[in-house]
Amino acid sequence: MSNRFLAVVAIGLAAMLAACSSPASPDIVVEPIHIDRVDVLIMQSLPPQAAAHVTGVVGDGCASLHSLRQVRSGDTVTVTILRQRPRVAVCTQIALLYDESIHLDGQYPTGTYILRVNDVERIFTIE
Repeated sequence: MSNRFLAVVAIGLAAMLAACSSPASPDIVVEPIHIDRVDVLIMQSLPPQAAAHVTGVVGDGCASLHSLRQVRSGDTVTVTILRQRPRVAVCTQIALLYDESIHLDGQYPTGTYILRVNDVERIFTIE
């Protein structure tokens, strides 16, 4: 193989790797991860506290976690988990899995609550 051909291949590979690892690029897409399952865990504490065990898929080999945001309004807790990935990239098709327990902020007196994690909703009760 000629040195010129190898140089072109090396430049192409470098460009693909840069696309997968450059979060500052304007061609980055930020979107919710896919959620497979959400389980609510009630802590045996006074006052009661809760956590969400979340499993899902962040994405392919170019995707990475972007942010996690939690907002509570009355009896509703909304957790948003976002990923980032290049808009156009050649990436490995190996799924990056998400499996985390997320402490839900605040106290949970007796009552019924709604937990939303991206597009999955769970209702839980504190007795």
